[in-house]
Amino acid sequence: MQKETTNLNPHKFKTSCGEFQLNTGRLLVKINRFSAWMLLIFMIIFLISGYAWYNRTLLPLRMAQNMHTDLDLFLVVFFLVHSLIGIRFALARWRVGHGRLVNGLLIAIGVLSFWFILSIR
Repeated sequence: MQKETTNLNPHKFKTSCGEFQLNTGRLLVKINRFSAWMLLIFMIIFLISGYAWYNRTLLPLRMAQNMHTDLDLFLVVFFLVHSLIGIRFALARWRVGHGRLVNGLLIAIGVLSFWFILSIR
């Protein structure tokens, strides 16, 4: 009977800063793609409900009104996530600004934009 040994390399578990940035970049790409698909789905629903509300066809009037007015916040959230991640990638490609500063500013812009939309509503 052979004794099974596990290969626990201590260097395997240490992550470097570059590796963390690579994983963060991959995660942001996935979030960006997900938000793009969700944005597409909600835009189609938003257009159909707006058409149904205006022409009083396809959907009952009350349902069209509720869908059109209640889904706008989802549109704003997915639009902000998608556009701000895209802006972050563009600024990184152009080597503009310090990474943490740019990230902080983009998060602040997103939060302030969403707060402004909520205050209008």
